[in-house]
Parts: sequence; C-alpha cells; structure tokens
Amino acid sequence: MADSTQDTCRGETRTIRFPSHRRSPRKTFPQEAGGGKMNSTGLKELLVKIYWGIRNIKFIVIMEYELRRIIGSRKFKLMLAVMLLPDIMFLLGLGGITPAETGVDICLEEFWRQAEDLILNFWTGLPAQLLAILIASELLAGEYENETFKLLVTKPVKKSGVVLGKWLAFLISMILITLLPLLLLALLISLAYRGYWDALIAILSYDFWAGELTMMVGLTTIGTFTLLFSALLSKSLYAALSSFAIILIYRLLVPSIAWLENPLQYTLSYQLGVILEELGFILPEGRMYEGDIYITLPALYIVNLLFLTVAIVSVFFKEAK
Repeated sequence: MADSTQDTCRGETRTIRFPSHRRSPRKTFPQEAGGGKMNSTGLKELLVKIYWGIRNIKFIVIMEYELRRIIGSRKFKLMLAVMLLPDIMFLLGLGGITPAETGVDICLEEFWRQAEDLILNFWTGLPAQLLAILIASELLAGEYENETFKLLVTKPVKKSGVVLGKWLAFLISMILITLLPLLLLALLISLAYRGYWDALIAILSYDFWAGELTMMVGLTTIGTFTLLFSALLSKSLYAALSSFAIILIYRLLVPSIAWLENPLQYTLSYQLGVILEELGFILPEGRMYEGDIYITLPALYIVNLLFLTVAIVSVFFKEAK
C-alpha cells in the first residue's frame, strides 16, 4: 500500500501519493528462462519495472505533483500567451512580407536574426522574467502560506527532496513554455521566406535547439534566484517583489559602472548572447557578444547550483526553528 500525504489548499483537498517501500518478488524475464531474445511481453515488464523504479525516487513524486500544479495555474497560461505574442504579430504581418531572396539559407539567416532578438529582448527579457518570477515565487513560499510544507517533509521525503523536486518541476515547465513559441517562429519563417519543409528541417536539426537551450538557461537562472527568496520568505508576494526588485536594480546599475571595461558583459542577457553566437547564431554583420561558451555555461551552472544550495540550507534552518 502506498504512503500518502494530504493537504488543503484553496478549499480543495489534495493527496500526494508516495510509492510503497515493499519490494515485489523478482520476476523472471523470458530471456532469462529460455536464453532467447526478449519478446514484447518481457520488454513491457522491463519498462514497467524501470518506471516504478523511477517513481520510487521520492523527489520525483514531488516534481510530478508540482509540475501538474504549475501547468494548471493561471500564471503558466498567462506566460504562455505572452510568449506567443511575437509569433502572433509575425503571423499577422505574414502577407506583407515579399522577400527579395528565398531558400533554406535565407530562412536560416532570418531565423538567427529574429530568434536572437526575441530571445535576448523578450523571451528572456523583463516581460518573461517577471512571469517566471511569479511562478517560481510560489514554489516554497506558497507551501508556507498554506501551512502545507510540514506535510510534505514527513517521513516519505526529505526537505532537500522537496526543494529539488519543485525546482525540477519549474525547469520542465520552462522547457515546455519555450518550445512552442520558438517552434512556431521557425514554422512561420520557413513559410514567409519560402524555404518550406527543407528550411524547417534545417532549423529544427540544430539552430532550434541552440535557441531552446539559451532560453531555458536564462529563465531557469531567474527562477532559481527567485526560489532562493521563496525559501527565505514566507510570502510568495514578498519573494516575487524582492527578486524582481534586485534583478531590475542590477540591470539598471551595472551598465552605468564607469570603471568596468565592458559593464554589459556582466549582465545575464549579454551572456545569453554569448551562448547564442557561440552556438552559431552569427549574422553577416559579425559578432556582437564577445565571450567563451566554455566559461559562460559553467559559470551559470555554478550560480544556479549556489542558489539552489542556499535555498535548501534555508529550508533546513527555517524548519529547525
């Protein structure tokens, strides 16, 4: 029988079920019994065994529960609608585009141009950052507000597992929310510049995933930073306001520091530009962002790891009081 934890939020009773600790008797697969190849039944049993093995990892249950909550929230739907606005504007102006040149190469160049501008200035810019902050601010502070955090950290799962599970849920939600706008942009450019199917395949084979990686890194960094405040503060509104205020002040102050040789390179948007250009988003006009992806990506990884670690430590200290 599976363990379960119940909590009440917004007038609804939610049950988080944790897989049982009991081990089922070891099953013998057809290849073990007869020494032959694994048939479809044996493969199915193996996949089921792997699935339940993953479900036995406690933070995966928290991740699944939190991901469903995020996707079903109004904030997620609002963010998706905002992220689709540039595609809608492009679609409305599609009939007025009369390209002088067409083909796969033109589609690729135009995708680099449009995607780089949208990724750096909109899809990971202040509008998207604000909405990502609103989603991430509820990850832990929302549980404190509803007094349900103690129910989550009962016997079946550790405090670190709760934080990690919720962070993974946010990460996956950001991947889902960035896939559709970028995919739609690739499709519209392939149609507008008459590269059609060949151009779409060329974009999806590499450049699409380079853009997706950049968007995911940018929004995840903002979300992890907000998760830290969500762990420190007991109100999601305070967590959202604190993180957004610090990010906004940083964006305004850093470019004005005169003694820095190139102050813009210390901003997140500049480093995301480095990632894009290092991954191949280089226009005929030349590079705009000087840097090394082998420095930028590890640095952002360390920053995210630091924020996540401090969030976990904060939860331990808060619960120890």
